[in-house]
Amino acid sequence: MDSSQLRAACEQRLALLELPHRFGTQQLREAVAALRGKPIVFRQLPADADSSTPCGIRVETPSADLLFVEQGTSAAHQMHILAHEISHILCNHPGSLALGDGVAESIGFNPTLALRMSGRTTYTTADEREAELLATLIRQRAYRERLHPSPRPARADERWDAIFS
Repeated sequence: MDSSQLRAACEQRLALLELPHRFGTQQLREAVAALRGKPIVFRQLPADADSSTPCGIRVETPSADLLFVEQGTSAAHQMHILAHEISHILCNHPGSLALGDGVAESIGFNPTLALRMSGRTTYTTADEREAELLATLIRQRAYRERLHPSPRPARADERWDAIFS
């Protein structure tokens, strides 16, 4: 798939969510959860996670999609990591982390509960490039017509900084 076809496919996936003109993390989470029929749960990676642990991890279980994000990075980077992991969900990617890699245990998750896992590390695969492009489109739509996202949005539904509440 060439880059224009990939972009068109990502834009179609984003359009399926029927998000408002500008939206926040909660609205994105609710739209994806409604599409999937199960909740999206945000969690921070443990501060003592192994240095080989990806900065973002998606764990799909039968009852929820869990998204883990590195604590020690900026809020803007955390938001992009979340958008990237949500993109894996929207694209129905099979996952790139083997359950035996020790990653599930390092985040305190029982690997027998996971259907599939992916981790945000590099962009050498088609799935990672697709997730990264869709994450970029999500963030562009979230901040549409704004030069810079406000650190203190006027409306609660525009917030992207209170993701772990």
